[in-house]
Amino acid sequence: MCYAIPGKVLEVKDNIAIIDYFGEQRKAMSELDLQPGEYVYAQGGIVINKIPENEALEILEIWKTKFFELKKIDSQLSIDPLNEAKNSQTISDNLLGILQKVNLGKKLEKEEILTLLKVTDKDELSLLYSFANNIRQKVHDNACCVHGIIEFSNHCKQNCKYCGIRRDASCSDFAVDSENCVKRYRMSKDDIIKTAKHAADELKFKALVLQSGEDDHYTDDMLCEIIKEIRKLDVLVFISFGMRSKESYEKFYDAGARAILLRFETSNQEIFNNIRPETSFEERIELIKYAKELGFVVATGFIQGFPEETEEDILNNLMLTKELGAEMYSFGPLIPTKGTPLQNQPMIGKDQILKTIAVTRIIDNDCNILVTTAMETLDKNAKKQGLLAGGNSLMINVTPYEFRKLYGIYENRIDRDIEIEDNIEETIDLLYSLGRAPTDIGI
Repeated sequence: MCYAIPGKVLEVKDNIAIIDYFGEQRKAMSELDLQPGEYVYAQGGIVINKIPENEALEILEIWKTKFFELKKIDSQLSIDPLNEAKNSQTISDNLLGILQKVNLGKKLEKEEILTLLKVTDKDELSLLYSFANNIRQKVHDNACCVHGIIEFSNHCKQNCKYCGIRRDASCSDFAVDSENCVKRYRMSKDDIIKTAKHAADELKFKALVLQSGEDDHYTDDMLCEIIKEIRKLDVLVFISFGMRSKESYEKFYDAGARAILLRFETSNQEIFNNIRPETSFEERIELIKYAKELGFVVATGFIQGFPEETEEDILNNLMLTKELGAEMYSFGPLIPTKGTPLQNQPMIGKDQILKTIAVTRIIDNDCNILVTTAMETLDKNAKKQGLLAGGNSLMINVTPYEFRKLYGIYENRIDRDIEIEDNIEETIDLLYSLGRAPTDIGI
């Protein structure tokens, strides 16, 4: 795959390295003994390993022309649309005023953010997306990160009403044992490490996400062993294990994991208590905060489309994500799934998620926004549209097919049957068509 390029260390101070990519500079946390002039790979704002100078220069020579070609494409696709919009007869003065306020660097009031979330006019939506994409380009230039994800177990002790692998899941399109039983799987330690090694050595991923249901079969010691082995592959280890104790996450950090994906699902505690029985909103938020204190890069967010949800709830979701200090926002649509209590819930429209991406970029300019695979279930073009609405991060499923087809957290997953290599090629082609380059997104 090789969707990552090395950068040159310019300066190191207080464990923060300034890294140069063809004249562009990014900040990244480093636990390595670095000296100015050395070359490194960084992912998600973390330096993951050094690379010999001759090897780095060889890679950079290949990238030099391509890099500036991509910058040009991105610049052409992210021109500030506001001046042209001022002459439009279809754009409201209220929307123009709010966006102009953003351009002047002024903080938006909650009512103004709600106004953005309530936009429905086609021309105004187009303006909103283009405006957010322009902000993304100004702040992050054309940097875009791509992580691989390994879904190693679909066992889960929780009974969340929206999830296809919930404890009592049944009758879904991946339930092949009987009408009342999802076919469950667990990858062995060796299979997980083998998959990670293939992703790192053959597919050239520099960041891997380990994800599972909440499965106590994997003890802390087992997971720490897996993390340590994968970290030896010189990749950023991103973990998504759900709720475990604070002590567990301390162990995972000590083992080498440096990023965590843990959504709070919704900031509306009444909705939370309904959709996540037997779990605690307060404990989930407390764990996210604790992971941040430990030093994890935090990706968090919510699911959009729950029953009784309002635009105010979406606003509060965004405010909570920002308050938690998330380096990456992760949100996607609820996909009503057969065999779950929410199987008859109406599916939300694509523009509701694209609006959320755009508004996120507007209210938190410097954040990183994951365009989730679930979006593509709404529309096959949603990945491209999400990137053009302010998104700058993607994940590619590298789970072996025999397991991937069983990780049915929702129905009709777009990546379920596609070959990994085809998915990678399609994704890279898309990113190049949009002018996105594999420099680190930084911190």
